[in-house]
Amino acid sequence: MSDTTRSPQRSVPVTKMLARRYGPFAVGLAIVVILVQLQPSLSTTSGISGSRAVSFTPALPAGSAGRTIGGIACGPGVRQVPWSRYAPLCEPNWHGNNGGATAPGVTPSTITITYRRSASAELQTIYSVIPKSVLGTDNEAVATLQQYIDEFNKTFELYGRKVKLVPYQGKGDFVTELQGGGQATAVADAIQAKTLGAFADVSAIDSTEVYDEALAQQKILSFTPYSEPQGVLAANAPYYYSTAATCENEAAGMAAVISRSMAGLPAIYAGDAALRHTTRVFGIVHPDSPDSDTCTAALVADLNAAGVHVAANVGYSESGQVLAQEASTAIARMQGSGATTVICAFCDFISPFLLTADATQANYYPEWFATDFSDGITRSLPGKHPEQWSHAIALGYQDQPLHQQEADQVFRVIDPTGRIIPTFPFLYASLLLLFDGLQAAGPDLTPQTFARGLGSLPPSLPGGMFGPWQFSSTAATPVAGFGVVRWSSALRSGLDGRPGAWIACNRGAIYSYANPAARLASHVQPACMP
Repeated sequence: MSDTTRSPQRSVPVTKMLARRYGPFAVGLAIVVILVQLQPSLSTTSGISGSRAVSFTPALPAGSAGRTIGGIACGPGVRQVPWSRYAPLCEPNWHGNNGGATAPGVTPSTITITYRRSASAELQTIYSVIPKSVLGTDNEAVATLQQYIDEFNKTFELYGRKVKLVPYQGKGDFVTELQGGGQATAVADAIQAKTLGAFADVSAIDSTEVYDEALAQQKILSFTPYSEPQGVLAANAPYYYSTAATCENEAAGMAAVISRSMAGLPAIYAGDAALRHTTRVFGIVHPDSPDSDTCTAALVADLNAAGVHVAANVGYSESGQVLAQEASTAIARMQGSGATTVICAFCDFISPFLLTADATQANYYPEWFATDFSDGITRSLPGKHPEQWSHAIALGYQDQPLHQQEADQVFRVIDPTGRIIPTFPFLYASLLLLFDGLQAAGPDLTPQTFARGLGSLPPSLPGGMFGPWQFSSTAATPVAGFGVVRWSSALRSGLDGRPGAWIACNRGAIYSYANPAARLASHVQPACMP
């Protein structure tokens, strides 16, 4: 273990999957867009997209008068569907020529998306850490995806096409991939997805960065729930999208909260009474891998720029028994440095629980600044230490009651009595981003028009379950803000009514990643429920 040594290959822990989105128009197509705006009655357009000659009937401008395919009265400012705060502006029901097979995976009537099923041995490895009741099964994931797709096909404007889900049995070991290996079989799986006619892949929690990059090589879109470095997303544009913030944005958010609301103040949320009267001293523990090193370096730079000193910065291996050994050493380093507040930077689900177990054994009860793992996962993991975890603050959101969550409300329209799996938000968010882009791309669907269309969408409406989304032509993730939460082992979750919940601080305020310090009062403690 070393503060500076980097692993020679990308290494990501097994449970990262649960923790965690272009070129310009060609001249001909630009002319087409101008003509459409000037002459909306034009029925068929011949344009150039890249080197392709395309003939299609353009969509009317978003917000035009008419009725959507789902029967909603369309007009200025109206969203495509009334149940989503993340929906694009409405499109009147379109009829005409969609250009046919405009890209691989696209036909005149279908848009094929794939889902990679995991091997049973891999699932047993995962289920040994996260129970099925919390994670769900592959069959449940496929069934949930299909139900959402059926509803989205009826209500989003896809210009004469329907999304078709094709699950397939993968050969790659995503547990190995999450630890940085398995490139050959991940590539084989991406080639199989290509053979199956995939325009996009929505494997979500059965995906990995290794697999997503292999999909990008095959020119297949993917939608990860992970937080990735901006460089990784940019290098794989316009194919690699995320429903989590970039880790650079997360670093900026963490640094803003720490510098504005915690630095120079007593560690009032520590478990040790003596520490609660001590001015905060910060230490960082983080996975020792190229991506995590990049993200942690961004955090340290942001803290330094804000005048916050880090007493110790310790990387640890993410490999099996080595992690268990190095967690103990990391805690010793934190305790020895006098850290009152341990920042678990870009940690997975497992390492915080090993770290807190070692902290308890060392009779060390600091504050923890961590990642908001959902209520159900946080309380269910083995080895949890509530005497430590109850002193954790994180970036994140308090779970809305299940019946208020958009993803559940839509599911109940489809299946009022069905069981929704706990990981449904990951599946729903990925599909929502996909369908937003499909509608915005227009009839001439390609990865390039998808990226341009997605980047042109308006921001989400307030109050969404994923926080604010802000679309941009230069960003592969729309996630635009964050909240601050604190873990309580006693308070009941709004999600399922069970004890153990992340509770909103600062009255649920949301802070923009564009300027995360703007709304944070200087030198004022986070106001979190005890």
